[in-house]
Amino acid sequence: MKSNYSEFVNNWQGGAEVWAGMFLLVGCLIFIFYVIGLLVAKDRTMLYDYVSSHEIPAFLNFLIFLSLSLALYVNSMLVGEFKTVNNFEFVVQAILSLVIGGLFWYITRVILRIYYPYILAKHLNNIRFKPLHSPTTGRAMKLLNEDEEDVHLTEDQIAHEEIFAYDYDVWIDEETGEKLIEKYDVHHTSLLCDDCRFKTMREQNEEVVLEPTDNEEGKLVKHYKCDNCNAEKDIEKHIAPLELN
Repeated sequence: MKSNYSEFVNNWQGGAEVWAGMFLLVGCLIFIFYVIGLLVAKDRTMLYDYVSSHEIPAFLNFLIFLSLSLALYVNSMLVGEFKTVNNFEFVVQAILSLVIGGLFWYITRVILRIYYPYILAKHLNNIRFKPLHSPTTGRAMKLLNEDEEDVHLTEDQIAHEEIFAYDYDVWIDEETGEKLIEKYDVHHTSLLCDDCRFKTMREQNEEVVLEPTDNEEGKLVKHYKCDNCNAEKDIEKHIAPLELN
């Protein structure tokens, strides 16, 4: 009987190491596919949208499989190191392994959710505001400020900016007058939470509470929730009259 249990433990230890390696491989593949997405992005707006919507989920999924791999690897080490001889020891070691893997997942997830948005915001700014050169002349172009850019935007584009649906950057070649307008989806941008003061307030959904008419503005409410403290916040935006759309 003891020999049979010893054989079971040896098989379990070997199987746990194999599954630990498989989970680690899956996690690495998730990260590799994310990096491939970075490399195939055709322009800075596509790269910005891809990073803002995929970077944190890619890291979270990677950490899930890394935590599973860690738990199984620790369990394999415990089973082999302490020469497990009965079910009680086996269950205790399994629970301990799950606790270690769970703690690793929880701590890294908290760090990612609370502190990483600041790193991500810096990364996105570097993508969005890096120097831009004219595709025709190669000269450096000037980024217009909010007041200067409005004369170059359509009424639709201005309305998008007012309700934070999209943001537009206008770049001008001051010598030739060449103009480039870049459109950015800002739905994934995190806001500063008024309660916990972390930049983890994310948009959940939006609803139109007052439909616009031909001559009167409508109202749009965006609902936000904090990933850290679960605080909720509503932000009201105006919708331009239909005659301007």
